[in-house]
Parts: sequence; C-alpha cells; structure tokens
Amino acid sequence: MEETAPENKGEPTKKESTQTETPKKDNKPLNLQNTKKSKKQLIIYVSLAVVVMGIIAGVYIVGQSSLNNKTSDFDKEKKKLSEQIASQSAQIKKLEKGETDLNSKISFLEKSLKEATASASFEFGALSISTVAATQFTFEEAGETQDFVLVNVTLKNDTEQTLFLSTLSFKLKDVDNKSYPIPEEGTYALPSGKVLLFDQQMAPGETVSGTVVYKAPKSIKLFTLLYEKVERTL
Repeated sequence: MEETAPENKGEPTKKESTQTETPKKDNKPLNLQNTKKSKKQLIIYVSLAVVVMGIIAGVYIVGQSSLNNKTSDFDKEKKKLSEQIASQSAQIKKLEKGETDLNSKISFLEKSLKEATASASFEFGALSISTVAATQFTFEEAGETQDFVLVNVTLKNDTEQTLFLSTLSFKLKDVDNKSYPIPEEGTYALPSGKVLLFDQQMAPGETVSGTVVYKAPKSIKLFTLLYEKVERTL
C-alpha cells in the first residue's frame, strides 16, 4: 500500500534551487607571476639606476680630472708668467743700474774733461819760437835707408806761469797740406850734436832747444811747421 505524502497545508512548498555554484578560482599562481614581474622590473630599474649613476660618476670623474688638469696647466702658466715677470724685472733693474753707472761715468768724464780743459787752458799757453831750421837726413842700417826731416827749434816761455811743452803740438806739412809723422824712437839714430825735443814743463822765462824728427822723403823741399796757431815755412 502506497503512502501518500502528507499535504502541507500551512507552508508553501520550497522549490529546489536549480543554480549551481561557480567554483572559486585560485589566485596564488597569478600573485606569483606578478611578484616575479615586479622583481624583474625592480632589477631593471636598479640596473638602470646603477648605469645612470655610473655614467654620472664617470662624467664627474672625467670632468674633475679635466678640471684638475686645467688647474695644473693654469698653475704652470701662472708660475711661468711669474718667472718671466721676475726675469724681466731683473733685466729692467740691471738696465737701470747700467744706466745709472753710465750716467755716473758720463758725469765723471764731463767733470774730468772740464778739469782737463781748465788745466790745458792754464798749462798750454803760447810758447814763442825763437829760432827754427830744418835739414834733411838719411839714416842707413842693415842695407836699408830712411829719409827724415830734422827740425831744430828754440822755444821760450814769455808768460808768468808754467807752461807745458808737447812735441805732439808740432805738425809738419808740405805744400799739398799732407802731414808727416813723427817716427818711433829706436828706429833711427840722430847725427852727433842733435838732441831730441821732449815733452816737458817750462818755467816762466825758460828757453828750451831741441830737434823734432819727421819721416819725409828727400824729394820734397818745402815744408811748413805748425805749432799751435804759429806757422813757419822751412
């Protein structure tokens, strides 16, 4: 005998749900992939940062090295310039000292010249020539002959001061105004009775006689003897 299910009069009959639940997905593998990706990106960023920092450091080192080199070159140029300035300063001081010494020498020479001129004006007065005569003379030695003109002069100091007599004050010239030299002593011998006139001081009223020798050819017969401003034809 079949049992019938009792009717539920008071409550409505519940319908069975026909929907099936969707199974939940597991997120763990996705999170692992994201983590690996993040690590790779981090490594890339860090690597890029290291590279950038290396480049910056390299640029800084190169720039610093270049700056140091430039600073060193600048210091060298500065030192070189300082040495050149010091050298030029030393040269300028040397030139200034040389100029000072030269001015001192010029001053000394000017002073000496003035003193010598004053002395000459005092000592080299006009001596009067009392007598003058010329003779030609040939000197022979070792088969060689030399022609001379011997000028015998007598001079007197008519002043009241001591005067200086110099044989260099005498000049012998011919009609063509050619001068003849006084030969060196020892290259000839005077005839007996002749005495060379030498440089000396003459006291007031003193008279001096002597011979002045000139080297001149025999072919010339007319000479002019000059002493200071005095001329005598021989």
